[in-house]
Amino acid sequence: MTIAYCTNDAIKKNVDNIRQAINAGPNKHKAYDKLAYIVDTFGPRMWASPSMALAVDYLYNQIQNWEATKNGLVEVRLEKLDEISTWVRGSEQLILKSPRKRPQKLGMIGLGLIVPGNIKDGEVVVVRNWGELDEKGKANKIQGKIVCYNVPWTTYDDLKFYRQQGPDRASAYGAIAVLLRSVASFSIYSPHTGNVRYSGNFTKIPAAAITVEDAEMLQRMQDRGQKITVDLELNNEMKASESHNIIAEIKGSQHPEQIILMGGHFDSWDTGSQTGAMDDGAGTLVTLEALKVVADLGIRPLRTLRWIAWSGEEMGLPNNGAQHYVKKHGDEDHVVALENDVGQLTAIGFGFSGKLQTSRMVRQLIMNYIPDLSVVNENDGSGVDTKPLGDKGVPLMRNIYKDPNDDYYFKYHHSAGDTMNILNPDEMDSNVFAISSMMYIIADNPERLPK
Repeated sequence: MTIAYCTNDAIKKNVDNIRQAINAGPNKHKAYDKLAYIVDTFGPRMWASPSMALAVDYLYNQIQNWEATKNGLVEVRLEKLDEISTWVRGSEQLILKSPRKRPQKLGMIGLGLIVPGNIKDGEVVVVRNWGELDEKGKANKIQGKIVCYNVPWTTYDDLKFYRQQGPDRASAYGAIAVLLRSVASFSIYSPHTGNVRYSGNFTKIPAAAITVEDAEMLQRMQDRGQKITVDLELNNEMKASESHNIIAEIKGSQHPEQIILMGGHFDSWDTGSQTGAMDDGAGTLVTLEALKVVADLGIRPLRTLRWIAWSGEEMGLPNNGAQHYVKKHGDEDHVVALENDVGQLTAIGFGFSGKLQTSRMVRQLIMNYIPDLSVVNENDGSGVDTKPLGDKGVPLMRNIYKDPNDDYYFKYHHSAGDTMNILNPDEMDSNVFAISSMMYIIADNPERLPK
């Protein structure tokens, strides 16, 4: 038996103190309260927008004013990204012309990174899957028309490709635009946005998300043989801009070169007045509070405990925060990297991606110190922002909860329903504890995780 599998009394005591500070001490509900201030004060944080820049400056200044930062335990910095261009939304509307007797404005939102478009009296063809698209396309029923993808919910991983690839695949058959049934597990007339990925092999066409309810309405109209026409207006532009990652860390006492990384992305979409509360303001503030708990207790672990607020995850454009980080820090010795970006229900454990030997050690550390978080899902630790590190061999982790298809998360994902109301302070604290304790244990365990 190696030292990694023995319980360390000092680590156990610190974990107990972390739990106490979050459950009944000075850190109780702090992640929720701090997030609520940011959401209420700055609103949505589109990448490189003025509101995001203000929120970044605010959060950076808050960390600078921590007592642990003033006394030198925590170091914080802004890292400016290389030259970037960001997508800026303009005016948008969708009007149903026929078969309505009078024009009716429908709920919609343009998908991210789309080209602009202005279509009058465009005829709509509804399809339920790729097979129907191909069938109608080969029969020349799509040329010059707007394709509406009305694909029922299964899982996000199944349906995201209709948003990302749908415009290209419709354009291949001569479509002039796309309407997408929102990728959502539930709807109360709420369109959900997200980005499009043009391949460059087909004419770029505009695309918008519509509500689940209106997609089903258009399906019924088509099924009864009614002709569907709409006016679609989508204005937007690409602009040169700038943005920053925020990094804060406690340098390791014995192995400062060994880095335990945790964080979330601080940018969001812009569908509502609070969009970005859950995705991923909550992930960012939960992981930040996980660092602050350790700092407030005056703990300096053996290895460096680093937090990051990544910039630009939602659009996924070149030189975003994840790409900048791996270019600047990818050759550093990362022991593990955790991304918190799939909601904040009550934590039950972790997803893990890495070697079996490393996974076994993580499981043993959990059983030694935090057995109430004993669920470990193999090959389930990767996140959008941590994947570039995983590609370099870094073990990856994420927090998980009892919702295997993430149905709760995708009720509100990228929609106006992403607000503070769908977050619970106690559930957020359960994730603060899970992440703070797990990352601290890995940082302070005498034996490092295997590479």
